[in-house]
This record gives sequence, structure tokens and C-alpha cells, in this order.
Amino acid sequence: MKERDFIQNKKLTMQKLEDAQKENKVDKEIIPILDIINSYEEYYTSSSCYGRIVLLELPKLGDKKNAKWLGKWHRTITSKEFLDAFSKAEKGMLWLLAQSPIIHIFARDIKSADKLVKTAVSCGFKHSGFKTADKHIIVELSSTERLDSPIGYDKTLFYNKENIDFLVGIANDVFEKSNKKLMKLKDRL
Repeated sequence: MKERDFIQNKKLTMQKLEDAQKENKVDKEIIPILDIINSYEEYYTSSSCYGRIVLLELPKLGDKKNAKWLGKWHRTITSKEFLDAFSKAEKGMLWLLAQSPIIHIFARDIKSADKLVKTAVSCGFKHSGFKTADKHIIVELSSTERLDSPIGYDKTLFYNKENIDFLVGIANDVFEKSNKKLMKLKDRL
């Protein structure tokens, strides 16, 4: 990509990020990390997620378009919060998900992308890498922690209270481990 195009794209993307922040469409906890990355001339961020725990209802497997979000948290949760969200279930497959953070970044050149990926991997973001697309170099910082568990169907839980406590505990562990990696990344950046 030409230097002038990179600078112009960064400027436009930073304005979109600022607008999204004003509309509370950006995970507040990840903003300090995005600010650090965006402070470097050779990078600018696009989409990102701090990590989350989700209770999702799907009409059928893979039907993300018609999925219903029963609960979404960018923090650890209690079993009661999970069960309160579950009480909104109506029809379909129910999944408990815990997803690690993900950050997408445009890099000025391959050398800059490689440097960022190496930094992220050293902080535990083992699924990080970069690709080129339409003259852009896109870095994806991602970790390995996650939980994808079917937990019920048509308002019926597959698990008793002890098992729910166990699954919520695993989801919280995924979130906390990911959060530690983010703090390490923030310090390294």
C-alpha cells in the first residue's frame, strides 16, 4: 500500500473509532490497548473485542443470522446471572461460549506486522498472525482460550446446578486468563 493511502486510511478509521466510542459501541476495557497500538505510526486498529462470555440461542446449528443473544458479558459472571439469562430461552439450541480477546490491526508493512505478531505471541496470543488482502496487511491478535458448550435445548438445561456452577467457573477462568494476557500485551506495547 502506498504511504499516502495508509495515512489516509488510518485517519478515516480513527475517526470511525472515535465515533463508535461516543456511541458506546467499543468495549471500554480494550480502549487503552487500542490507544497504545494506534499511537504508533505503523499501525491502526479496526475491529476488536475485549473477550466475552455469551449465552446464545440458535434455531439450528450454524444459524448465526437468527441467533438470539440471551446474555453477553465482558467480565466474569455468576451462576445466577447465567440462570437469569437462561430464563429468557424460548426455542432452539442453547450454547455457553467464553471467547478470548481479538484485535484486528492494519500494519504499514510486513516488518511491522511481524514485529507485532511476535510481541503478541510472546504474551500468550498463540493464534496471532497476519495476512494480506487488497494491498493491506491485516494482523489478527487472538488467543487459544475458549469454551463452546451446548447446554440445553428448547428451555431445557442439560445440567444440574453443580454442573452449571462448574461450566460458569470454566467460562470465568477463560475470561480471567485472557484478561491477564491482555494486561501483559499492554505492558509490552
